[in-house]
Formats: sequence, C-alpha cells, structure tokens
Amino acid sequence: MAPSRLAGRSLLEFLITLLIGLAPVACGLLVLALQVERKQEETAKVSAVEAVYAIDRVIDTLHGASGSVLGLAGRTCEEVLPALRQEAFKQPNVRSLVLVRENRGYCSSLLGNVDRQIDPGEYLNQRLRLDLRNVVTPDVPVLHYRIQEYPFGVIALNDARSLQAELLGFKNSIVLALQFGSDYLWATGSGIESQIPNHAEDSQRLVSEKYGYTVHAGYPHGHTWRMIRQASASTAPSLLLVGIITAAVAYWGLFRRRRTPAPPTV
Repeated sequence: MAPSRLAGRSLLEFLITLLIGLAPVACGLLVLALQVERKQEETAKVSAVEAVYAIDRVIDTLHGASGSVLGLAGRTCEEVLPALRQEAFKQPNVRSLVLVRENRGYCSSLLGNVDRQIDPGEYLNQRLRLDLRNVVTPDVPVLHYRIQEYPFGVIALNDARSLQAELLGFKNSIVLALQFGSDYLWATGSGIESQIPNHAEDSQRLVSEKYGYTVHAGYPHGHTWRMIRQASASTAPSLLLVGIITAAVAYWGLFRRRRTPAPPTV
C-alpha cells in the first residue's frame, strides 16, 4: 500500500477512534449540565415555597396582635395606652401598634397620642404596606399590617429586619426578594424592582395565598455556569477514563483485528 494512502487511512482511523472515545465524555457532560439546571430550578421552587411559609408566620404574629387590640379602638388613647403597650411588648415581631378611627391613626404604643391620615389605597390588598423611609428609623424599612372594622382599625408595625433575617437563612447562593406592591425587600436591602440583586437564572415567582405579597427567587447571572464547571471538575477524570476505554475497545474491534494476520493453515 502506498505511504500516502496508509497515512490517510491511519488518520481516518484515529479520527473515528477519537470521536467514539469523546462520545461518552460529551454525553456525560451534557447529562451533568441538565442535572445541575434541573436541581437549581427545583431548589428555587422549594426556596420560594419555604420563604412564603416563613414570612407568613411573621405576618401571622402581626395579625394576632392586631386582632387582640381591635376592641380597644374607639376608646381614648390615655385609657388604652397601657394595654396597647403591653400587647406590643408581648410580640417580638411587633414594633408598635396603632389604633385607627375613621382612617386616622390616633394612638400609638410607641408614641402615645398621634394624628396620622391612613390611606387604604396605599396598602397591598388594603392590608400590607412596606414603608421604606419611615420617620422614626429612616434607614430601616417597616412593614405595616392593617386590619379594619370600619370605622375602627389597628395597624401593626414590624421592623423589616426580622423579614430580612428570615431571607438570610436560605443558602445555595439563591436570591430571594419580597414584593409589596411596587416596593421590594431582600436579605441585604430594600428599594424598587430595578435595585434587586440579579436573580435572572431559574427565576421563580410565588404569591402568598394568605396575604397577597409575592416572593421572587432565582440565581445571579453566571451561577449556573459556575456550578456546572465545579461539577465537571469532579467528574471529568471518570468520564475521560470511560472515554479512553471506549476508544481502545472500539479501535481494537474495528481496526486492529482486521490487521491481525490469519494463522497459517497446514
């Protein structure tokens, strides 16, 4: 056989063997990438459900505290202030309680006599409002929870850092954000939608059935690729070994056996 034809045949055999050896490696990496993507999506869904459960529990305490003092609304602030403060002190998630009469807050467990206009339209489902710039602590957002039996009502105020503490408990680099109307709160800050930390990958959205706020969950840009690289680094040696063995078996079965001369006949 001519040297050029022999070289061409050897090159063809090498390329075929290489492709056969790379097939299990490529398939393994593809399956790995799909598994990482599926796991992240499932984690985001579960995290959103767990976040709703955790935040609902915090708001449940506000609801309970508000309901327990609703009967005090309508009476003078001097008369009910001790009981109002005692109830606010009993609940660690309650920063203060405000009694409302005809949509005007008139008695606060924190400040005593007040006179503040209450606009129900500012509240999500007329129940929740995230105050990003309150007067008492302008750097700390406050969540307002409102119950109403017109003309009387109660507003329970919560230091939003307790909500942020719940969000900080989630790991796996997931970004969680709470949406109350047009305002957002996340583990390390608060603001409008454009300020939320990036969570575009495997993004999930879940609305609380009890209170109507929304939880957004997702991973920052590039997180999936980093996880795939980490997983690939640990599995690549095994995949390469499988590829080498597959290539060797294929080469022997397809080419080497053909070149082995038959034993001489007697």
